[in-house]
Amino acid sequence: MQYGLNKIDGYTYLFDKSSGAVQTGFQSLAPYGQNKTVYFASNGQMQYGQKQINGHWYLFNKDDGAMQTGLQNLAPYGQNKVVYYASNGQMQYGQQVVGNHWYLFDRYSGAMLTGFQNLAPYGQNKVVYYDEKGRMQYGLTQVNQKVYYLDRVSGEVRKGQQVVGNHWYLFDKNSGAMQTGFQNLAPYGQNKTVYYNKDGQLQYGLNKIDGHTYLFDKSSGAMQTGFQNLAPYGQNKTVYFASNGQMQYGQKQINGHWYLFNKDDGAMQTGFQDLTPYGQNKVVYYASNGQMQYGQQVVGNHWYLFDRYSGAMLTGFQNLAPYGQDKTVYYNKDGQLQYGSQVINGKKYYFDKSSGKMYIGVAYNADTRTIQYYASNGQMQFGKVNISGKTYDFDDKTGNLLMQGLVTLGGKNYLLDSNYKAITGQQVIGNHWYLFSKYDGSMQTGFQDLTPYGQNKTVYYATNGQMQYGKQNIGGHWYLFDQYSGAMYKGWLISGNDWYYYNQQNGQLQTGSAVINGVGYNFDGNGKQILNYSIDYRYALPAGKGDDETAANNYIILHDVGVESGAAANARYFHDTVDTNKAYVTFVVGDGGKVYQVGRPGQVSWGAGRVANHNAPVQIELGRTYNSGQFWQDYVTYVRVARDMAGKYGIPLTLDAGGAGTRGIKSHYWVTKNIWGDHVDPYGYLSRFGVTQAKLAHDLLYGV
Repeated sequence: MQYGLNKIDGYTYLFDKSSGAVQTGFQSLAPYGQNKTVYFASNGQMQYGQKQINGHWYLFNKDDGAMQTGLQNLAPYGQNKVVYYASNGQMQYGQQVVGNHWYLFDRYSGAMLTGFQNLAPYGQNKVVYYDEKGRMQYGLTQVNQKVYYLDRVSGEVRKGQQVVGNHWYLFDKNSGAMQTGFQNLAPYGQNKTVYYNKDGQLQYGLNKIDGHTYLFDKSSGAMQTGFQNLAPYGQNKTVYFASNGQMQYGQKQINGHWYLFNKDDGAMQTGFQDLTPYGQNKVVYYASNGQMQYGQQVVGNHWYLFDRYSGAMLTGFQNLAPYGQDKTVYYNKDGQLQYGSQVINGKKYYFDKSSGKMYIGVAYNADTRTIQYYASNGQMQFGKVNISGKTYDFDDKTGNLLMQGLVTLGGKNYLLDSNYKAITGQQVIGNHWYLFSKYDGSMQTGFQDLTPYGQNKTVYYATNGQMQYGKQNIGGHWYLFDQYSGAMYKGWLISGNDWYYYNQQNGQLQTGSAVINGVGYNFDGNGKQILNYSIDYRYALPAGKGDDETAANNYIILHDVGVESGAAANARYFHDTVDTNKAYVTFVVGDGGKVYQVGRPGQVSWGAGRVANHNAPVQIELGRTYNSGQFWQDYVTYVRVARDMAGKYGIPLTLDAGGAGTRGIKSHYWVTKNIWGDHVDPYGYLSRFGVTQAKLAHDLLYGV
């Protein structure tokens, strides 16, 4: 009897070492001195190669029958695949952890899978990647010269924008392949173009790409276009990027304007620029916004002229008619407009001190205060010169006119002293004032503002040059000039008891309708104001009575008489007792809408204490009544007088606004509260007929 392993007719059998019984099935040969597990078929023969046992595939070594585990290449067994057998020898399928790696084995054949694999059939909704050894990969992984990003935990192929380390990457939304170069992220939900370098990393700031400079936002990486200030990127310059993102150099026309960008670093240029390095023989000027300028321009303290088409800086003599000015001027070699006396190519010229206009004909030389003559080409003339059929002597060296006294030449009048120099400013000739311009020396006519001559007034000189006084009709309009100074009058004027208004802007006597300081006025054809109320002067104080001081134009003060009496009675009382009672106002209103004048408008009256009196050109009393109809007649007139006088003295139409010093129409009650006194009128009396402070304020502001 045999025991243990025996080779019989080419087959290996196992006989129990105790009983000698033939063994079948899985058997560990450790008791027989061999460290392996083998399998004996039901006939007792040891098995080799792939065997399906009880529904599972096993692999037994083709040489010694040892049951195989782990990864096994089945090529020696006639199958081109690698499979995996667990520790129990059974072939495995699906996802398996082997060592420290995940593997995937075909769910039908058990073949180890490599490359990209969709795990949906294996219960997971993801695509992963297994290398050539079957190991699942993580992180940035190169596959067939393309790079993919595999989730560091799940191994899933990530797509779209991903942060890996400290960098943004882009992986194609379809294939997952890492993208490089310029990429439009619209398909990824972002409206921007960005750039990924050869390593796939998103770029920021200035980048040189294929010989061109691009700018990518330092926060978002978005490719920038248009004008960009590079200060945030450490460079003190403005540059321009075209629609394709490339930095521009040289001359560029952008939105209808020419710009210049430095040919070396792209910096936008401003100021004067010589375009020779850019292929154009001209000097041009770019404003602070970089745009090329044309026509007349002030640069620094000088005027320059740039060609209206090419922008080239012009020099020499230039006629400015194409640029909207009827004059010829001269620009030196540096392009600067010249003024005063100039010697050009050996010839003398004179250019106006203010405008630079080249003098032609008779001219006043402000440098020498002399009269000279310039031919049609602008050149100064010397010696005997024929002007309008008459010969005049001009100095052979200086070109100055050799005449004295009042001289008429070239249609203008000049006053020359014994040294042939022009006398300028205001001059008295034969008891009349004349004005000779400090700018061109000529005698002036018409309206003249004398501020440049040290006097704050406007005057008028007739065609013969003489200053005018009194009332004058000029060009169909009436004006008034002071009888002593000749100063043109502006504003309101009382003549007798009538009011007139000379326009504050042009001095013309007003006729017809006008709104002045917010109040509407009407004037007849002679300029006299047509009042919307009538004034009774029977109680007006005569000259020498009352106060003769002029009040400051700050307040119109409203009163009521305080006793049950009418307007005429109170006006008469003020008139008769002014010397004893020291009290009166400008107007008393009442008795059915009548107005009685006591004091003179504009002068101090005595109705509200010293301070208020000296700040009120007009004070108005309202007489009392119990008759409602009469009250409303009185009230309307009361408001009209207050508005009329406020408008004349430029006092705001606001009622009781602010504290002391706040200009406007004031009640006696306001004076008591803010300045001095113990009166509370006129509100108590007005309330008798339902007139509140608010209504009075409204009616004063808008009229009734």
